Amino acid sequence: MVAPQFRSSSTADVVALYQRGDIKGARDLGEKLLDFQSSNPTLLHLVGMLCCQTGDLARGILLLERCLRQTPGDMTARLNLVRALLDAGKPEQAEAVCANADVTGNPEWLRLHGDILKCLQQFDAAGRAYEAALTINTGDFEAWNNLGNIRLENGDPDGAIAAFERARTLQPESALILTNLGKALAAGHQYSESLVELQRAAQLAPQDTNTLLEFGRMMNRVGRSREALEVLGAAARLDRSNPEVFVAIGLAFAQFGEFDRAEQAYRFAIEVGPTFAQAYVNLGLLLEQSNRVEQLDELIAAAKANRIARDELAYIEALSLFRKGELSEALQHVRSTHSESIDPLVRQQLIGQLADRLGDADTAFAAFTAMNRAMARDPTALAFDGTEHTCFVEGLTAVTTSDWYSQWPRINLETTPPSPVFLVGFPRSGTTLLDTVLMGHPDTHVLEEEPLLARVRDMLGGIERLHEVNTDEANALRRRYFQELDSISPVAPGKLVIDKLPLNVLRTPLIHRLFPDAKFIFAARHPCDAVLSCFMQNFKINQAMATFLDIRNASLFYDRTLAYWEQCQHVFPLNVHVIRYESMVADMEVEVRALIDFLGLPWDDRMLDYQRTAADRGYIRTPSYSQVTERVYSRAKGRWERYRAHLQDVLPILSPWAEKLGYGPVLPLGGSEGAGI
Repeated sequence: MVAPQFRSSSTADVVALYQRGDIKGARDLGEKLLDFQSSNPTLLHLVGMLCCQTGDLARGILLLERCLRQTPGDMTARLNLVRALLDAGKPEQAEAVCANADVTGNPEWLRLHGDILKCLQQFDAAGRAYEAALTINTGDFEAWNNLGNIRLENGDPDGAIAAFERARTLQPESALILTNLGKALAAGHQYSESLVELQRAAQLAPQDTNTLLEFGRMMNRVGRSREALEVLGAAARLDRSNPEVFVAIGLAFAQFGEFDRAEQAYRFAIEVGPTFAQAYVNLGLLLEQSNRVEQLDELIAAAKANRIARDELAYIEALSLFRKGELSEALQHVRSTHSESIDPLVRQQLIGQLADRLGDADTAFAAFTAMNRAMARDPTALAFDGTEHTCFVEGLTAVTTSDWYSQWPRINLETTPPSPVFLVGFPRSGTTLLDTVLMGHPDTHVLEEEPLLARVRDMLGGIERLHEVNTDEANALRRRYFQELDSISPVAPGKLVIDKLPLNVLRTPLIHRLFPDAKFIFAARHPCDAVLSCFMQNFKINQAMATFLDIRNASLFYDRTLAYWEQCQHVFPLNVHVIRYESMVADMEVEVRALIDFLGLPWDDRMLDYQRTAADRGYIRTPSYSQVTERVYSRAKGRWERYRAHLQDVLPILSPWAEKLGYGPVLPLGGSEGAGI
């Protein structure tokens, strides 16, 4: 508030109390004086200002309006009235009061007018008001900060960054400006720079919940979720009533697979913020992915009771309708949603899944393309161009030769614990269905996609060193594998360990060096279906998974991976059982019996009740979480045929593998149009 000029001695007493910091006493005295001087504009202004400062905006606005009726030319009173109306959430009335003032050439009024227009969501006009104010007073850091916010709202991150940087130059120790600059840098995909500014803001304002929240969110986005939990935990301790903090905590836990704790955080967010829609969306996704459709419906009922926003409600209803097979209605629901709290990536994925089930290949492929483009802009994906892992496989291929293998020294390996079985293949080749079936056997211990061999490889320093490994080092590496296994998933005596991670196919030399008697289960699927399915998934991005953001990169990666597996089988004496996804779908029992014979285990009928096994698993961490709870279906068999037009350029890459794997040619006779290998 701006202090008015005072003339009467009685009013001066009120001012004296105010200047001593006794705002309540000053207001009380002023109210008493108004009983005798109800038309005194100076007193009306002063007491109105004091009412606003003590939280009584309604009374303050009333008195300031009375003051202006007495002295309509008092610009200070008008300014304070406009600010009071803004604080009271009445921007329309503030605009009406501001409209009666000549703000030309007055930067303070221009900035205030920009604030009003911003509240009215007239962002272009607000930006012009701030820019006009700054042409008069270039040193107004608040106007620069507000202009940055407007530009960010208008989808101009570069302009916002420039404005916030000017504000930062004027106020370098302002955590608010640094936080806003960090958000703008993130919007401009400058994630490292954003993290620097947000970290500095958090250091300047370690007791500010919003600053810590933004810093924690950015750490989540760049894949530093464990560190983010420390920051977000501090924010939660400062304000346990902020649901946004607990949603961010839930996302951090989900990043590294602690889904029970993620669920707990989302539920607490709903408890403290029953109308906070984003908490419902995130919890709904988690419940759907853990196959708890009944609990998802309970969540929908709670969302309706608490009247959460229409878009978010429609989205979680779409998830439930999808799982119940009401596909057209589900697609209609999800297409109607446009809220920012719904990640466009997961929204496009759901549209694609529904359109695919409904046989609309064009809509589905467009949605999956949009999903992958959105993922490619994620901070974790920007480190890759999608070709790195294919180049990595080419490097492995150059190393893995018969001459190299002939240089390996003879070693004496420990025989206990016994070697695991390795379930490998190209991603999306039926490995999740297969590992669920194998979990139903009482004598198996199935490990689901844990990077144990990656940690052993890190200890080794790279597979090109395998020809140097002696007995002691090999046994140390072997022990490291079982130590990691024991720390993650201890094995009961007598159980056969089945290590399922499809791309362990690329670690075949390491497996053979440490476990030369290991059995391999190779999951095969039509190459076109496998590649298409990878393109349709929202994988957590790393160097390998970044390959699937582009259908051509995915196809080249398939080609190099299968070529490497073929080469490994020529170089090493491997014990391999191939199981086709399509054959398993056609006759589950025949295929599984042959597999169980290969593993040397007795038959157990419980393996065929894989739906119960899947339900008992809880959260399934692969993209197949919903399919394995259904009865075996054949809709994904030959799905690629519906997408032939969209795959035309990559069919020449995949066709040779379709023939080698026994699926027959995918190109017309003599056809080779499209891009070559």
